Amino acid sequence: MEKLNPCPILEFNDNQLLNVRKSFGYDDIHRLKQDVDHLQDWINQQPHFKLKEFDRDFLERYLIYCKGSIERAKQRFDKLCTYTNQMPEFLRNFDIRNEFIGLNRAIRTCILPKPTADNYRVIVSTVTGEDGELFDLMEYYRYLIVLGEYMMHNDYCHGYELVGVSTNVSMAIVKKMNPIIIHKAVTMITDALGQRMKKIHLISDSKFFETILMIFKQALTAKLAKRLIVHNSLESLHEHITREHLPKDLGGDEKTMKELAEMDFKAISSDEHIAAVKRMETATTDESLRPCAKFNEDYSGTPGSFKTLCVD
Repeated sequence: MEKLNPCPILEFNDNQLLNVRKSFGYDDIHRLKQDVDHLQDWINQQPHFKLKEFDRDFLERYLIYCKGSIERAKQRFDKLCTYTNQMPEFLRNFDIRNEFIGLNRAIRTCILPKPTADNYRVIVSTVTGEDGELFDLMEYYRYLIVLGEYMMHNDYCHGYELVGVSTNVSMAIVKKMNPIIIHKAVTMITDALGQRMKKIHLISDSKFFETILMIFKQALTAKLAKRLIVHNSLESLHEHITREHLPKDLGGDEKTMKELAEMDFKAISSDEHIAAVKRMETATTDESLRPCAKFNEDYSGTPGSFKTLCVD
């Protein structure tokens, strides 16, 4: 791509495109183009991929999120297509304009418009307190995946920071927090969509917080667990994410969570994005055509590999 296109919900730092490329060794645009060609040629040669042609800008972002490693991009892309087959409950049959209505009444999730100074994007989730019974954990992660796909087609960043605010969390929500689903979803987002998590911030403003924290620690990989930061106040969060980036609800200067969440929902409900999501739903595999007879457990073991997780 020559430049970052204007986006209704995302802002960009000066020289963000060039700086992100440079950090992954793509000072030379010709090398980047060659790597995108290489990735597309490899996809074309895989007999088990049902969808062969992809937008070059999408493939470039995929390489960037894989730190410029073609081999890592190949492995993760294979996982993405395989998981789309294996776990449609996460990655297929989206009805974006209708399926998240109840969820968005229970919990607000938004992408913060401004990237951080080091070109990371921040995603925030807060519980509204309206009706915890409307919360559905699977729907929540499906919504994150839809947002992730939007950013895969529109953003250009080093990775992501997540912020979860436990204020207004009720027992009805806690009961629905299944560590197996969380672990599967995190695997999907990091290993398949290739989205790098710099930090996960949790604000401990709830009487149920210790239970929430225990569930998250069981669900996260050891690597991600080390990136989990617990804040006992908004001031602590501000030491990591500046006020100018945060919504008013979290002591910041941005629009409110409600306003930002509504803007995001409008963006992901556009005809253009819905068409992009529907196309990615067809990026599946025909396992009878896979060259390797034995399925690598890294790909095929996911649905049944989390049985040891438990909550005391």
